[in-house]
Amino acid sequence: MRQSFDGQDVASRVDTFFVGLRQALRSLRRSPGFTLSCVLMLAVGIGASTALFSVVEGVLLRPLPYPSPERLVHLSQRTAVGRSIPFSDPNFEDVRTQSRTVSALAQVSGAASVAVTGTDEPTFAMMALASRDFFRAFAVQPVQGRLFAEDEQQQGGAPVVVVSQTFWKRHLGARPLPLSDTLTFEGRAYTVVGVMPKSFDYPVGTQLWIPRELKAPLPSRTAHNWWVVGRLAEGVNPQAAQAELTGIARELEARYGREISMQDIAMVPLHESLVGSAQSTLYVLLGAAAFLLLVAGANVTNLLLARAATHRRELAVRVALGAGPGALARRFLTESLLLSLAGGALGTLLAAWSVRALLAFEPGRLPRVDEVEVNATALLFALGLSLLLALGLGLVTALRAARQNPWATLVQAGRTQAGGVGAERTRRALVVGQLALALVLLLGAALLGRSLMRLLSLDPGYRTEDVAVLSLVLPPVEDEAGWRRNLQLQEQLLARLGALPGVRAVGAVSNFPLEGSPSGYGTFLVLNRPDEVKSIEDFGRLAHERERTGSAEYRVASEGYFHALDIPLVRGRHFDARDTAETQHVAVISESLAKARWPQEDPLGKTIQFGNMDGDLRPFTIVGVVADVRERGLDEAPKPMFYGCSRQRARASSRFHLAVYGPVGSAALVTSVRPVLRELAPELPSRLHTVESLLTDSLAPRRFSLLLLGAFGAVALLLSVAGLAAVVSYAVAQRTQEFGIRFALGATAGDVLKLVLRQAALLSGLGVALGVLGAIGLSQVLAGLVYGVSTTDPLVFAAVALLLLGVALLASWLPARRASRVDPMTALRSEA
Repeated sequence: MRQSFDGQDVASRVDTFFVGLRQALRSLRRSPGFTLSCVLMLAVGIGASTALFSVVEGVLLRPLPYPSPERLVHLSQRTAVGRSIPFSDPNFEDVRTQSRTVSALAQVSGAASVAVTGTDEPTFAMMALASRDFFRAFAVQPVQGRLFAEDEQQQGGAPVVVVSQTFWKRHLGARPLPLSDTLTFEGRAYTVVGVMPKSFDYPVGTQLWIPRELKAPLPSRTAHNWWVVGRLAEGVNPQAAQAELTGIARELEARYGREISMQDIAMVPLHESLVGSAQSTLYVLLGAAAFLLLVAGANVTNLLLARAATHRRELAVRVALGAGPGALARRFLTESLLLSLAGGALGTLLAAWSVRALLAFEPGRLPRVDEVEVNATALLFALGLSLLLALGLGLVTALRAARQNPWATLVQAGRTQAGGVGAERTRRALVVGQLALALVLLLGAALLGRSLMRLLSLDPGYRTEDVAVLSLVLPPVEDEAGWRRNLQLQEQLLARLGALPGVRAVGAVSNFPLEGSPSGYGTFLVLNRPDEVKSIEDFGRLAHERERTGSAEYRVASEGYFHALDIPLVRGRHFDARDTAETQHVAVISESLAKARWPQEDPLGKTIQFGNMDGDLRPFTIVGVVADVRERGLDEAPKPMFYGCSRQRARASSRFHLAVYGPVGSAALVTSVRPVLRELAPELPSRLHTVESLLTDSLAPRRFSLLLLGAFGAVALLLSVAGLAAVVSYAVAQRTQEFGIRFALGATAGDVLKLVLRQAALLSGLGVALGVLGAIGLSQVLAGLVYGVSTTDPLVFAAVALLLLGVALLASWLPARRASRVDPMTALRSEA
């Protein structure tokens, strides 16, 4: 009997649910405008949140696609000032042999661009050097071919290369291995022995991996060239591994003292090292999407409350006939569930489209971007949001409806349709909250916009208009004749490009500003006499005397480079025809280097040894000081720069960038340069762009964040103002009799207009005040995303607050104007 009763009870509940579902569907179909408005607003909020969650999940939350990814770690040396730097060869070898908690320790270089031939056409590719345990640390196998053999991972081993799957398909036609032809780069022909799976992407963007052992290790403990990856040994926790590594670092420091720049070893999860730079930006954008969802939810709640108010008499009759709070709650929850599920379904489609649009506009700085998609996890997230919204919307509406007195409602129904003082307060509170959230989003977008404008107003230190940039990578050579050939090609290109119509100046440099070339930061010596350093060993010995050292970015430039980019000369001279391979090697330094290294002296005439950067130990004499330039980006302070003369430093001639200036427009310069390049170096891959495009690309991540946050803010403003206008309109409709009485007693249209606008201004002012307080509380969230602007900038806060107030009052003008035109007799008769 008990089982029979339970079965009947379940069947009854299911039947009741479907009856309520059909009633809710009929009710929503009778109000298509209301239903469509709610679904669209929910779709915008759920779609934006799901799209950003898909990006956050793909980049930050999803584990790396390797076995036991939580055990992969990234290691770096930590200096006395807490800066993380790459390992030197001897330091790495000591750590590798002594560590028992981290296995499969491997050196890896940063990915660098190389010119590759042997493909369908010459191209640039990103290449990294990896030591013998590199692939074992990741526990991955190639999809084609094999990894490096033991005899290939040693000095003098056969030149072999493993390629990425994307490179294999795009440039090698996805031909099965072994291939009959080779790839030529860095002056050697490499045999392709393996193809890595698509999921393998370390260092990020790498297309070619070659054995690190092909290059001889450097004996200096201050030559920091290698990042290190490894895998925690089985059963070892990160705390134990870090303790062991710290002990090794301290023992090495005690043994070698000033010869080592390692006070500790920094160990972080590999996943954190990959995504750390993007983490704060993505979480800020996800938070902005959540704010937009709250605004949309508040707007829908307001609509539901207004709709419930218009059905007060119907609800009162139901209660009077015996309907309990549970029945009312089921009705509102069912309607909210239908609206939320419909909004969620449409929002999921919107999220799928938005993710594709986001990835199309993303400037290429986001790690793991290929893994971003609206997958099953994102769909569950959208479903969870929909159900949560349904519960919240239904409960708020049901609670408001449950508080009304049915008998009072029936008595008053003939005179008023007002929703009650409590419901009106709830609607107004929701509008205030919407406006506050919208203000926070708008303030965030405005701060990012002001930050971008501040960056654009900065002087980068070089010409940004009418300059074309030609980037070339020549095969590296190891003898004087090869260096001279490379230098001769550079000078031929400079001469031919300088003779083009409209060209005013041309110049070459080894690393061009904003181009993304590897850093050339190094340590130099201030010499007492020119012959003081005769070997690298001498350099290393003197480098321990801190008072004789300095640090700077090392560049090699031609005499026309400073003219082409209009880099001002502060004192001394530029390079000129006097500076030949046979004369004393000369250098030009930046103003910041002069002030940092010789604050009370004149640097002109100082003798410098910087041969550790290119292997040429002939010393420099400083002959000029030029203004600072912002090499790495407008948001980075100028670095100390050291420029050698390209005519004298032929060893650095394999990688250079040509700057071509002419007041004929960058596009015209690019068109003129191409034929010269095809004639003199047809076999070399090259990049041809403009300084304007480099500057634009450098600011692309900031523009991307500004675009998203601005879009969220604009939509939130639109929804909030629409909600305010709806509340004011509803209040005007409910107070028609009151306005009629006021007119009958002598009030003017202006009096009523001011009354309605004053109430709208009060709501807007409260929203602005709460929004300002919220923005101040959240100001530190944006601290890492703005430049040169306080996150509580009073000018920005005042401008956005006035904008929001102005738009809100403008939206309230129409219902206020309608109230001012109420006919008193008509109003009094309608409520009689």
